[in-house]
Amino acid sequence: MKSLICILFLFFNTLLIHAELINIGIFADYSVSHFEFNPRAGSYTIFTEKGRLKEINSQDIVVVKYVDTHIQLIQNNRVVGSFSKVNFIGTGWYNHFKISIKSPIVKDTRYDDNLKIQLTNKGLQLVNNIDLDNYIAGVVEAEVGRKPVEEYHKLQAIICRTYALANLNKHYADGYNLCDRVHCQAYHGKTFFEQITKASLSTRGIVIVDSDIDLITAAFHSNCGGQTVKSGDVWSKNLYYLDVVKDTFCIKTSNAFWEKEIAKDSWYNYVMSKAPKVSREDLRKDFNQTTRALSYMNQSMLPVEDIRYDWKLRSTFFSVYNRGDKVVLKGRGYGHGVGLCQQGAMEMARLGFSYSDILHKYYKGVHLINLSALEFFRED
Repeated sequence: MKSLICILFLFFNTLLIHAELINIGIFADYSVSHFEFNPRAGSYTIFTEKGRLKEINSQDIVVVKYVDTHIQLIQNNRVVGSFSKVNFIGTGWYNHFKISIKSPIVKDTRYDDNLKIQLTNKGLQLVNNIDLDNYIAGVVEAEVGRKPVEEYHKLQAIICRTYALANLNKHYADGYNLCDRVHCQAYHGKTFFEQITKASLSTRGIVIVDSDIDLITAAFHSNCGGQTVKSGDVWSKNLYYLDVVKDTFCIKTSNAFWEKEIAKDSWYNYVMSKAPKVSREDLRKDFNQTTRALSYMNQSMLPVEDIRYDWKLRSTFFSVYNRGDKVVLKGRGYGHGVGLCQQGAMEMARLGFSYSDILHKYYKGVHLINLSALEFFRED
């Protein structure tokens, strides 16, 4: 019964997404007070709280300013009006636009679909109202770039779609679903790379669910160094599908190994301040992680996660060696280590593994489901 309820929830939620698009807060790190809007494909109708204002096309540039707690629109050096709500809505079958932020100065960016402008106490909040799959394509390029093979782009699209649908209310209080920052998903606007667009569209509707038909926590990181970490060792919750995985595919890639030298006195003082039971004699012994450990030296109870944070290390998978007046940290991997190892997965895709094979290597006991195929549960 629980599984059926979860499936019905996913089905109705998906209908809502495809019918109404999703809202992404863009330029969320900036206090925007002045920008230019320029259609680059299709035409746009401007709507305000007073209704339809006018239609514009690629020949038009509309200046938008924050003036006296209102949104002021200027075209051809003439003030069109001041409003409390402004939406630029595409009217063609294919629409995208360019935003040029003038205050503060930010690189020009292009976006698919529509733009909503909201007032905040700091200025203007820009919201990209966008088709889910157009958004996913933009996220895939921002997260992994253009170099991976197409099969990996399909894999990343499924992961990013799963994350987006599982976190739709993350910025509910801000008036949109997700933002463009890394803590949601990196999003730098429209992709013009056909392979990524194709990967997003060819996997349309496919998401990853667990044994209860709930969307999974689709965690991923750059490189695991040969072994992933179970979620409970990094976060507060153990998820059965985020367990330890041995990975030989990533160990010859760019982020597999790293080193950091630290002055011995600095290291010793740091460890003894964090773990008073540890002596200098203890610290003269090397610390080896052949498999991932939770703490540095068993008796210290100093979590390796704390060490990573305090010393800004690439990962928690490191060994410590005494070398003269220094200690050398020899590390493996890059990132928190939970879930899918991107560089390992990219190598698997390059070698011809399918996105399904790769997903099931890193996420144990999960299922790939096309949301559009769940309608029959509604009939039941």
